Amino acid sequence: MNSNIIISFIDPSYTGTITLTQVHYIDSLIESYGMSNCKYTVTPLIPNVHLEASSRTDQEFAPLKINYRSAFLENPGIQHWKDFMHVLKYLKYASEIGLVYKRNTSKLPVAYSDADWGNCSVTRRYPTGYLILFNGNLVIWKTIKQPTASLSSAEAEYQLLTDLTSELLWFKPFSEEINIFTMTRAILVHEDNQGCINNANSDCNTNTCCMKHINIQLNFIWDLTEKKIIQLTYTPTENMLADFVTKSVSHPAIRRAMQELRLLTMGNKGGVEICDLSQSVSN
Repeated sequence: MNSNIIISFIDPSYTGTITLTQVHYIDSLIESYGMSNCKYTVTPLIPNVHLEASSRTDQEFAPLKINYRSAFLENPGIQHWKDFMHVLKYLKYASEIGLVYKRNTSKLPVAYSDADWGNCSVTRRYPTGYLILFNGNLVIWKTIKQPTASLSSAEAEYQLLTDLTSELLWFKPFSEEINIFTMTRAILVHEDNQGCINNANSDCNTNTCCMKHINIQLNFIWDLTEKKIIQLTYTPTENMLADFVTKSVSHPAIRRAMQELRLLTMGNKGGVEICDLSQSVSN
């Protein structure tokens, strides 16, 4: 191919909506691996399977999340290849799913934070992720594997919460600068760990005996809650939108999260394509 299709902008029949898709790029990627006629799968991860790099002591165990698979590129095994094929089959199923943005809504920024504590059986490092929505639209998302192990699930969530609130502190003045948002009340942060919430809402000095090793993070979050910049609210795991970015979940759970995040199947409606002419998908 001569060009690598990055994004398509789709303007449906009704106004006030923009949809971002990568259907053309995904189709070309699948074709380049000879998988155009393969059967699709409805989940990005093989259920109840984990990858382990048992042949290399310097490579870590990684859960089957798409952004972690690159850890095995230097020394892949049969299971890694099967998992990669599984990803392509999922992309075939999800190629026409687009990220929908709507205007004229009155919602304030909200955030969702989730950590899959202790997932790695070797290093006990864990995948984490957060989502930030503005006016009901998904504007910031991130999933990473934490660089260090945590001693409790509350600590794991707290470390992630520090990253999330740092992002919110950037987002707030940026939004005000371009005149799309003015802070009138605390930004709501959904969290499914009650220990983390209790630590954030209590005097940080009372927690030093058990969490002194992360005392700086405790003071950072506690200060933001005291100043009403953020407000933590408990959200059960089954309602946590960020849950599916940290672990393998069922197809119904993925579909529910996608509906809430406006990741919708758009079909082939045409649109304006942005191309990166410097890249190509090799056959």
